[in-house]
Amino acid sequence: MLHKLLLTGFYLLLSTALMAQGTVIWSENFDSAPSLPAGWTQQTSASDGGWKVATTTIHSSQYFTVPSRTGLVLGTNDDKCNCNKSNEIIQLAPLDFYSYAGQPLRLLFDLFFIRGSYQGKVESLRLLASTDNGTTWKELHTFDGSSVWRLVMVDLADYAGESNVLLAFRYDDAGDWLYGAMLDNMRVVIADNVVRARLTGVGAGKYIPAVPTIITNYDKALVGHQVALRASMRNDGFPPITSFDVEVTLPDGSKEFYRYNNLNVALSQSHTFYIPYAIKQGLNAFAFQVRMFNVNDAGDDDPSDNTGTASYSISGIEPQPNRKVVVEEGTGTWCMWCPRGAIMMDYIAQEYKEVAIPIAVHNGSSNPMRLTAYDSEFSKLLGGYPGGLVEREQDIDPLLGNPNFEKSLIEHLTWPAKVIIKQNVEWNASLRRVNITSWVQFLEEMNGDFRLAVVLTEDGVRGTTSGYNQVNAYSGGARGPMGGYEYLPDPVPASQMVYHHVARALIGGFKGAAGSVPAENPAGSVVSYQTAAVVPTTQNINNMHAITMLIDQATGRIINAEATPIPFVYVSAPEVSQEPLHVSIAPNPLVDEALVTVRLDGTADVHLRVFNAMGMQVAERIYDNITGRQFLPFSAGNLPNGMYTLVASAKGQVVSLPFVIQR
Repeated sequence: MLHKLLLTGFYLLLSTALMAQGTVIWSENFDSAPSLPAGWTQQTSASDGGWKVATTTIHSSQYFTVPSRTGLVLGTNDDKCNCNKSNEIIQLAPLDFYSYAGQPLRLLFDLFFIRGSYQGKVESLRLLASTDNGTTWKELHTFDGSSVWRLVMVDLADYAGESNVLLAFRYDDAGDWLYGAMLDNMRVVIADNVVRARLTGVGAGKYIPAVPTIITNYDKALVGHQVALRASMRNDGFPPITSFDVEVTLPDGSKEFYRYNNLNVALSQSHTFYIPYAIKQGLNAFAFQVRMFNVNDAGDDDPSDNTGTASYSISGIEPQPNRKVVVEEGTGTWCMWCPRGAIMMDYIAQEYKEVAIPIAVHNGSSNPMRLTAYDSEFSKLLGGYPGGLVEREQDIDPLLGNPNFEKSLIEHLTWPAKVIIKQNVEWNASLRRVNITSWVQFLEEMNGDFRLAVVLTEDGVRGTTSGYNQVNAYSGGARGPMGGYEYLPDPVPASQMVYHHVARALIGGFKGAAGSVPAENPAGSVVSYQTAAVVPTTQNINNMHAITMLIDQATGRIINAEATPIPFVYVSAPEVSQEPLHVSIAPNPLVDEALVTVRLDGTADVHLRVFNAMGMQVAERIYDNITGRQFLPFSAGNLPNGMYTLVASAKGQVVSLPFVIQR
């Protein structure tokens, strides 16, 4: 079983170290011995003994690596054991709060708990309390997840004045192979009322508002896009922080002021803010001095940690004329990290709508959106999910890594266009048939094996069955923001999911139709290509696009592409220098015999070829000096039942027609 957790590196790491605060009345740091403290008890059905005190190294396992810290910690590891930890309870020794009646008691401790999931099952950690020697228990808190150690606070004010308080943590692996939980540095304190805030994580980078986040490894971006100043206000005190002001000083000495209010930031929590700035043509050298002040309309105890600086340089560029870049994403409803692919594809579709063409290729045997002919070839080029290709170059992540989808897209937009692709798309509603006429105009001489493929995609795809549920590792916010998926459950039910850019039809095969482009293409020449597809009634033609791609067989790279809605008429398509070629085949489907109708406005040699669904040529015939309309017989012979493509060419013009042999 693949049991993998990707702990991404761009989230704000929250330190558990705090300034001294409140009055400590009880504490336990587990460092005295590698055993449970005196008076602590546990309940477990696990074969590994349940909760243990040990180093983070001993606690760690292959898929549950506990971030290092000195000393010993208390923890339970379901990944290492893969046993029954569905009711793993650790109970503290009784606590006497009789002398603290009316005091604001708080339980503080350091927690490492990712709240992981697998196949829709989510582990949980809860804090329970009892004042009747464990006869009844009250749930005080259910903990969310985080990829780092963090400080957690639970309000115990209701138990001030009680003389026999039992606290217990209950871990539940949901009956599956999950991860675990780690605890350290427990203490009960009397909270003070001192405001403690500090400015952390000050930085700048290319702004991706859809997440939101910044990426700091871009060296170029389109003019008009944005760099953002990012920083976080962290609350290191007990009083919640409800407002603060920010002053930004720019290189010219000018100052900008921003106010953040209507907040409720609790102890150890942060509020991250982004301030965007437009990218101009040429080199942009951004520099910022940041100061936070007027916290809670007053101030905090130590303003010395309320400042920071950031700088970032990036070049603003314009895309090359006539460039359209295809971004293919490998995704799946089963894939826990694929929401970040969905967010980035929607972001690219919006921010680069004139120059980028997104295609979501769904994977998974139970995924109802899987297009087998596409996925079976595309998945061979991916190392994992989510992943994808920009113009079918290296396998990259949609957001993480260097490059990601956007950075690679920007780079490709700087490459001059070698061809211009245009298309007309006709829609026959009664037959539910799409007819696509594509033109490729060569801007330079290109000789070799080039092929055309046509893809149909659909936006706004919804479903009602469980196959449309999306597994969601970002649920709960433990892995940082992800375009709103942090607020959705895991899995996201079909009723809440809408899928975009879904690949629905692949015409000509993954590598393109053989013979769809001549072997020799002088600069200035134009190739015409016609193809068609029938759209099922389950697909909404009003949400669909047709995409024509030119693919270089020597490298596998997509040279250029075009995408348009269905239907679409391009009013100034390139003129084809050769005489128009018109071809049809009937009947379709055929049993044994059919007639191929060829019509030329003039005289030319006509080359007919037949390819099977695997792209292999299975028949060929050349007719010399065809004039006007001719009816040419076609015999299926020994060809087996299946999908085929008839490719007709005459003087550079290519027409491709799908047909079916069905006996």
